Amino acid sequence: MRTFPKVFGDESRLFILAVLAAQVIGGLVTQMSPLIIGGVIVGFNLSEQQAGLIVFAEFFLLSVTAIAVAPFLPRIRIRVACAIAAMVAVLFQLTSMFLADYHLIAVVRCIAGVGVGFVYAASLAAIGSHSRNPDQVYGYVQVTWALLSVVLFSVGGYLTEQYNHKGIYGLILFLSFLLMPCLKFMPEKIAITEDGIEKENSGNVFNLWGCLTLIAIFMYLTASAAIYTFSAPLGERAGLTTSQIGYALTAGSGIGFTGAVAASWLNVRFGRATPITAFSLAFCIISLVLCLNTNPLIFVLALIFSVVFFYFSVPYLFGLAAALDVKGRWAAAAGSAYLLGFAAGPGLAGTSVEWVGYPGLGIVCVSSTLMAWVLLILVVRQIGDQTSQV
Repeated sequence: MRTFPKVFGDESRLFILAVLAAQVIGGLVTQMSPLIIGGVIVGFNLSEQQAGLIVFAEFFLLSVTAIAVAPFLPRIRIRVACAIAAMVAVLFQLTSMFLADYHLIAVVRCIAGVGVGFVYAASLAAIGSHSRNPDQVYGYVQVTWALLSVVLFSVGGYLTEQYNHKGIYGLILFLSFLLMPCLKFMPEKIAITEDGIEKENSGNVFNLWGCLTLIAIFMYLTASAAIYTFSAPLGERAGLTTSQIGYALTAGSGIGFTGAVAASWLNVRFGRATPITAFSLAFCIISLVLCLNTNPLIFVLALIFSVVFFYFSVPYLFGLAAALDVKGRWAAAAGSAYLLGFAAGPGLAGTSVEWVGYPGLGIVCVSSTLMAWVLLILVVRQIGDQTSQV
């Protein structure tokens, strides 16, 4: 049984405002990563590999921080801790706008990643422990990102084109600073749950298949993040400017939710194997088109479809993990695999482009996606490909 603090009385709207603000502060860097990559390459005169490694380092610290602090959050006064972490992030984001050294910028961005990683983890924990309807609040998070992205990619694309990395870092800094006062409405502590004693061996049956699921999610997200974070340099190869790529990402964000709606409607009417195969095949084709194509119109269409199929894929990835354990432990672990995959994507993309070029990046992403598909189908067959008439 969950205990609900006063925040779900008259102050519930303030709680929702606080966790939405924390989610945005914690997720801005990953959301705006395509423009960050493009801005860093031009602003610091770096290779794709160097730029990818900078972003990888920041994403990695963000994801590791989010995972590492989760067990300790119930012991922490998260309202104060979130404010401190956000201030640290803002301070080092500001610092990164004025650095010209490749190594220093990597260190500074890593420290900023630790700050936003803590805020990200605390917001997820607050939603899960304080909400009467966590699914509804998570839905508010998705709607918030959809609405914000329409503006952020348009403005961010223009600022990146005009001011390189300083433009996009400045936008992230401004929005983070603007939202920081909302964190004062975060709950003081994570609510304590009293779910009773679980059976010692309740999760052991699916340990192997759970691990395979996590590996598959990590591989799929790594490939997806590699393409997503390098969409700016890929678009420039196709003849687009940074601001035009920002507009394409804006369109993708607006249209992309049709993928999530389709997944919600389709559910598991035809089992899990069919939709998993569909989005895996679609992403393989889209990866090759984005990496081999030099036509701007085809690039924009492929980029939009990549967002649509990504939104379509995520519910099935987390749904499969949830199907392994009614207590939701594998679903929670899937969130960690998701973050780590997103962290690894820029590094994979930068290294691939440096060694084998953009066509090679497409082949690497296709290979990773196909291996993820094989593992996912193995798990689906092991647990039974349930269908639903709902």
